Amino acid sequence: MADADLVASIRDYFDLNSYEAKVWLALLGRGIASAGELAELTSVPRSRTYDILESLERKGLAMMRLGKPIKYIATNPDEVIGKMKKQIELGLAERARRLDDMKGSNVWHDIVQLYSKGIKKVDPTQVSGAIRGRHHLHDQFEEQFKNSEKEILIVTSGIELNRIMEYHHAALKIARDKGVDIRIAVSKDGLTPKNLELAKAVGEVRHLVDIDSRFVLVDSRELIFMLLPEQDIHPSYDTGIWIHSPFFAEALKVMFTRQWSEMKQL
Repeated sequence: MADADLVASIRDYFDLNSYEAKVWLALLGRGIASAGELAELTSVPRSRTYDILESLERKGLAMMRLGKPIKYIATNPDEVIGKMKKQIELGLAERARRLDDMKGSNVWHDIVQLYSKGIKKVDPTQVSGAIRGRHHLHDQFEEQFKNSEKEILIVTSGIELNRIMEYHHAALKIARDKGVDIRIAVSKDGLTPKNLELAKAVGEVRHLVDIDSRFVLVDSRELIFMLLPEQDIHPSYDTGIWIHSPFFAEALKVMFTRQWSEMKQL
């Protein structure tokens, strides 16, 4: 029987359930085997083994041998990786196409109308929330940058600006091209020359000194501020507070502008 840690890893990497992982590992070890043989090797109920092998075949992890008795052959793991990557790419492309198609449909019209009606009933003080996980924070940054109309203010570290340029340079460039004023205040720790030049290509960049802060402010109404320095927290637990409040955002902009006038241009 396969090692429990190996089974757990295979489940995670290949998106399999416990029985599928056990049967596939046993089949890899045998090369070719019948459902009965695999049931005996893995202690998976024989009645389930047939369904599991069919599932592994659909996923490209096994092939049914022609002839009698029915046996299955393990697929080379190198081939499996290629097949699964292709399936994922095709699946994502199809989902993206369906989402694009939905935007012009009656379904899209209905949910936009529902949101428009619902948001009118929400107290402005309740339009806020916590965003946990660095990748979720960057997803929100991307939406803010794409929806910006007048101004983007970014206060960050050099290391984080590297990521912002890597993930969002295209969105910031589009914002700049449509006339959005972009100002970036950054501490230089870890900032690469390449990403500094990319940042200067989309906006004005100045040196942030003696202030350890991380926030993104858009159009004097929408703000995300992070709770901790990035070096103090694992990316999965990096947390930002999203606030939609013109009153608070405008006050923060005034303070930013005062500090901005004293910063040196990079």
